[in-house]
Amino acid sequence: MDYISYIPPSDYYIIDDESEEQMEDVAYQYGDIEKIIDFDSVTEITKVDSTMEIDSLTENLKTVSIDDGKRRYKKYTPEQVRMFIQIMQDEGTTVPKAAVRCNIPRQSAYRLLKDFNDSNGCVLPGFAPKAKNRGTKQKLFPQHTLFLIKYLDNHRSSTLGLTKEALLKQFPDLEDISIPSLWKHVTIACAFSLKRASLYNEERDVERTLRLRYEVVSKWKEIGVDFQKNCVFVDEAGFNTHMIRGQAWSKVGEPANVTVHKQRGANISIVGCIAYFGTVNFSKVQPLTRADAEKLEQEYANPASKKRKAKDPEKKKPLKKGTTAYHIVKFMENVMDTLDRHDKKGFFIVMDNCRIHHSAFVVDAINKRGYKPLFMPPYSPFLNPIEECWSKIKSNIKRNPLDKADTLTSRLPAACGSVTVQDCQGWVRHAETFWDRCINKELGLR
Repeated sequence: MDYISYIPPSDYYIIDDESEEQMEDVAYQYGDIEKIIDFDSVTEITKVDSTMEIDSLTENLKTVSIDDGKRRYKKYTPEQVRMFIQIMQDEGTTVPKAAVRCNIPRQSAYRLLKDFNDSNGCVLPGFAPKAKNRGTKQKLFPQHTLFLIKYLDNHRSSTLGLTKEALLKQFPDLEDISIPSLWKHVTIACAFSLKRASLYNEERDVERTLRLRYEVVSKWKEIGVDFQKNCVFVDEAGFNTHMIRGQAWSKVGEPANVTVHKQRGANISIVGCIAYFGTVNFSKVQPLTRADAEKLEQEYANPASKKRKAKDPEKKKPLKKGTTAYHIVKFMENVMDTLDRHDKKGFFIVMDNCRIHHSAFVVDAINKRGYKPLFMPPYSPFLNPIEECWSKIKSNIKRNPLDKADTLTSRLPAACGSVTVQDCQGWVRHAETFWDRCINKELGLR
């Protein structure tokens, strides 16, 4: 398949055909990573048994009075009221005596007699038929509902005001409708809800992407790939000190401002690996030093570029930023060491189509240890369970903004340690649900 055989430009990672041993040395010598947590050090989060807490809370509630101080009125049966009125009509006795015989308090008896007299003796007190609340007159009908569904399907970012204008333009005879009424009809009759918008790349649904998904997943089934039994999942994510939740509380009429550090600071890259049996490894990427980069440039010049360039001894090349193939190699070694210790030899290592994952350094390091690299089809992050893992880790960091007494690095171990075995199993099962949908070439997968 074209995406698997794709080789990035040679200036992205260093390859020297003359010396394979030198290639191995440089891959392990540079690109340090700092282990945050791994399978052996992670501790399972204990679940709190809420049964005893609920029982004790129930016992406490029994001793608490729930009387709100409001006066309760007894409702009498129609037979009691009928007997009271009949005694008053036939015997002409006093109200207190008739009330005692019918088991009705005297004050209530006077009120019932007054209600009966006010109705000219036609309606039994307390049981007059209530008028039905017919509500407001219906303005929107099925033809309007169908138009709104079609309009909102094609205009996802439309406001209620624009939607109302389009509706009145399509149906000139329609009476004016208020925005709250339109909102109620859209959410109930049309079954729409307003959510936070997210970007969707159109390349996800092109024919080439659908074909590659079909071919890759079919190949996985053919070679015996099983996400639950023989796979681990690797990916990278970035963090910084300005990470906050997308929503915040504020008083009515005031903006929801969240105080953060004055400077955003340098990004921190984390490489992670999970499996169906839990967390395997999370490590922080240590940036390359200029001395290391210069050694790499001197020892492993780019053989693919033959274009002559003017040399400027005073001009320094910019350092490679972020995660490089050298970092991935060292991370893979740590992951495979952990898998070896727990008898997981020969597992598939699932990765996305990032260029550094296709590096000869990375692929050779995996193959030499007896493991198998497995690359996902393009624009298909939903097939990698670790994508959901980053969401949980970042939510734990975003929960409280960083202050001067707190650092991002100190929060990472606790955030990574919050990932449980149950989380990993749920993410893996969710990713497996997309296999058949990829084979069926469904659109809109995310």
